[in-house]
Amino acid sequence: MIELERPRDAGALLRDSLVVYIRHFWTFLALGALVVVPAELIVSGIGLEQLTASYDSTPSFAEIAIPSVVSYLVVAPLITAICVYALQSMSAGGSPGAREAIVRGFESFNPIFFAVLLAAAGVLVGAIVIVPGVYLFVRWYFVPQTVVLENARGPAALRASGRIVEGAWWRTFGLIVLVNVLAVMFAYVLGAPFIAAADSADRALWTLIGETIAGSLVQPFGALYSTLLYFDLKARKRAKLG
Repeated sequence: MIELERPRDAGALLRDSLVVYIRHFWTFLALGALVVVPAELIVSGIGLEQLTASYDSTPSFAEIAIPSVVSYLVVAPLITAICVYALQSMSAGGSPGAREAIVRGFESFNPIFFAVLLAAAGVLVGAIVIVPGVYLFVRWYFVPQTVVLENARGPAALRASGRIVEGAWWRTFGLIVLVNVLAVMFAYVLGAPFIAAADSADRALWTLIGETIAGSLVQPFGALYSTLLYFDLKARKRAKLG
């Protein structure tokens, strides 16, 4: 059982996310792979022809941008929704409840996708001037959680996420940077042998395999971390109010 709505410092956020992740490693790996594998296969494997193409050490902008956009709009929000439901089940004293979490996560996808798409459009406009783009990215970081946990829809989900971050933007920014730096480092170390294999065999397939494994491992941990951070911010805000 895990207590969700309580303050956590950076160490506690990482520790509790890691404890939950390791304790139910195979469940969360399966949940991540359920979303990451088909997305990578369809987008990179078939769409960008990595299943059959030779290895290119200098991919084009499209080869970098397209998978990133799909990850931001589809993969990460869907895995987050599934992990939110899994955490709720655990907080009630049960197991992650993978089957129910998957069903409910997919049922939540439409409103999450629409809200995340609105956020992405705002961030993109803000990115014309870099600072507003970063500000909006952090402010709307918890859109998936507000859709699932607060039943917010569309612009209301963006406003709800903004209320969570309000008064704690810099702390939230720092904690987001921390987990993403760790995730990138882990993905780089994990992917290095696959990149070497792709270069040696001149087959992009190996990079596809490495990216799929890394995504399946990293995405669920990031979803757990962001959800615990959401509850941390809520608990701190509630404590300030009374």
